[in-house]
Amino acid sequence: MNNIILKKTRKWFWLAGVMVLGAGFLNNKVLAATQGGSPSCPPGELCNPLGRGNNSIITIISNILDWLIIYSIPILALMILIGGFQILTAKDSPEKVTSGKKTIMYAVIGFIIILISKGIALILLNIIK
Repeated sequence: MNNIILKKTRKWFWLAGVMVLGAGFLNNKVLAATQGGSPSCPPGELCNPLGRGNNSIITIISNILDWLIIYSIPILALMILIGGFQILTAKDSPEKVTSGKKTIMYAVIGFIIILISKGIALILLNIIK
């Protein structure tokens, strides 16, 4: 019974995550460009779609990592809740407790990797400038 509930909740969490990430791409720049331009890019002019100042690959990677950090924080919280739910519903099963601990551990490790990659990108950006 618990496995069926976990499978259904995982599907809903994945769907919610995809919807949040999809909504993030509909930012004001995209909407402004489709509605007659923006102050930085007048209508009829071909402008850099990544914005001004995004001329190096390191700056673009840094901007992508900013997005990853913004969206990984709620995902981290969600994965910690899922891991805690797995531990709470484990009853006497040590395998389920171990699974919940691994879920929390891998979520934290993934977030740490994202933070470290942002630090590396900032170091490279400072070296290039």
